[in-house]
Amino acid sequence: MNDYALGANLRRQILSDLERGLPLDGRRLQALVGDFCGQSQLALLPALKYLVLAPGFSSAASQHPPLPADPRLQLRLQQELNAVFAAPICARMDAVLRGLLGLQEASAPAQAVTPWPSQPAPIPLQEEPPLEEELAEEYNEELEPAAGRRGSNGLVAVLSFMAGVLVVGVGGGLAWLILQSTLPSRNPADGQRPELPGELTTPRADTATTEAPPAPDLSQQASSDTATSQAFASVEQLYNDLSLGNIQAARQRFSAEAADQFDPAFFRQFQRVSVDQLRTIGINGSQVSLEGVVTFVYPDGTSQSESRQFTVDTSTDPALITGSSFGQVTRGRQ
Repeated sequence: MNDYALGANLRRQILSDLERGLPLDGRRLQALVGDFCGQSQLALLPALKYLVLAPGFSSAASQHPPLPADPRLQLRLQQELNAVFAAPICARMDAVLRGLLGLQEASAPAQAVTPWPSQPAPIPLQEEPPLEEELAEEYNEELEPAAGRRGSNGLVAVLSFMAGVLVVGVGGGLAWLILQSTLPSRNPADGQRPELPGELTTPRADTATTEAPPAPDLSQQASSDTATSQAFASVEQLYNDLSLGNIQAARQRFSAEAADQFDPAFFRQFQRVSVDQLRTIGINGSQVSLEGVVTFVYPDGTSQSESRQFTVDTSTDPALITGSSFGQVTRGRQ
């Protein structure tokens, strides 16, 4: 059993206990991790016993649903372990945390791809020789190298006559097609009866003047562009304030409903945080929905990126972020 399977077994046991109504008892969990550890995981036992009593673990297990597959929870638990244990133990605990939170195993083998069966090469079509060459071949087959063969002059005359008939037929057919394309149509429906003096006529349907389409509402377009610009500026300024530690200024950019997504304690563990690649995914009145990529830079220079969605109310000044949700990890920590 590898380190990832150890975390997955611990996750199944905890979820099973919660479904049966058993409370999360730290002492019982410490005994469980000792039972789950194999001979190769004994070095991880102190870190596992510390983990099940850590505040971040208690917070993750009490969520609904418990132990969600959120990379931010993994980052928080990893930070708590990094502050106590050595780097080799923390590196192995990364796989345990992924199994505990139901995240994908980092070293999942790539699936083999079955190649498509090779298709046979297309057989080139053999061009048929021109008619003149066929006639010449027939003519050469009829001819014999021996001099004095009878009837050779007659065969040449017959072949010449056939070639002449062919040329005349092709030329006549082309001339007939050209003549048909240049002659005017004799369909009575294509012509128009001349108008009589004093006769009132009604314009034909195909010549009637059609109404021009209504002009686009430029004021509404301008309003949407303004709301989008305000939403972009508010999200970018929020992450700029969080990155600089301007907590008071940052709180002016999000509502109370979205406060749990912008916890200052979470952002203090990073050296820099930024958002880019913002794009509009929907506009409903003053509510603008955006999607972007958030990058977290750690003090050691490594970084991780994830996609997030934002809901921004542009009716206030400044525009207020009323909702934010995690999308997916677009680039792992490296």
